[in-house]
Amino acid sequence: MAPFAKRLRILMVVGCAGLQALGAAENFSAAVIHPGDKGLVLTLYPMTGTALDAPLPPGLPRDVTVNAFSAKGNAIYLQKADYQSSEGIFKVAFQPLRKSIVDGTAGFRSIWNMAVLLSGRVVVSGNSKIRGECGTFEIDPIAGKVRTLLAGPFPDCGGGGGAISPDGRRVVSYSGKELSIVSLEDGAVTRINGIPGQLSHTDVTWPHKASWSPDGKWISVFLKNGDILLLDTSDTSKRTNLGPSGGPPAVWSPDSKHLLVSKSEFRCSMYLYFQSLESIDVTTHHRQVIQSSHCRIGLGWFGWVDLEAVQ
Repeated sequence: MAPFAKRLRILMVVGCAGLQALGAAENFSAAVIHPGDKGLVLTLYPMTGTALDAPLPPGLPRDVTVNAFSAKGNAIYLQKADYQSSEGIFKVAFQPLRKSIVDGTAGFRSIWNMAVLLSGRVVVSGNSKIRGECGTFEIDPIAGKVRTLLAGPFPDCGGGGGAISPDGRRVVSYSGKELSIVSLEDGAVTRINGIPGQLSHTDVTWPHKASWSPDGKWISVFLKNGDILLLDTSDTSKRTNLGPSGGPPAVWSPDSKHLLVSKSEFRCSMYLYFQSLESIDVTTHHRQVIQSSHCRIGLGWFGWVDLEAVQ
């Protein structure tokens, strides 16, 4: 057994107990992709135990933007940070560890949101250099073709730019002065009335201030005061304020039970800009700082990975 696999098995035995205590899925861990001295580093932060670096395939760009951690925690999508769109989106998959280019994604200068559907198709919200417009597009990786779902000129993007639902049929966007759910099939707008602070279109798109739960039942929204508001997608008037956070993003766990956010701690002040990771149970509102991440979160992108997949 490889040394990393041995250490990971020990981590899983110890770490899963902490995950179970939170009611989270046993096989998932918080993870961060961040720059290292010799390139990209993927670090796992279990609820209990110590942090552990996991292998990444060779040949990845040194400076990247992470587009998404897959909903199952078994892949990571990223692109070069220069936004020149020459190659497209890289997919890093585990078991076996490998990288590939997602066919059809060349030509996107920047990607704000991304969803990988059960069909294998990819839906992205971003800026297409080839089409000269921004909005939401569907990519067929097998055929290498792109289809415009809802797009237009920047910055409004035809109402199509925003956080993508897990079924790829809707986006959380901005219509007039209200946060809205926009259908990608017919452009129909369902306004979400009364969100304090009046988020702008750019707040929803690039800074990831809104996101869908993987089961499609919830939308999390960052308010202007930093609080996280949870909306019931079946009735957006049903709302729960989860309290303050360190700012976006908030990343849903694959089982839709927890949100992963960054947290500023007074004890981290000596480390300047470094923070910790915190898990929020969306049902009980219980919060727990992930001790293995204490004052270690700086530059990088965080999400959830399947511990069994990365061994």
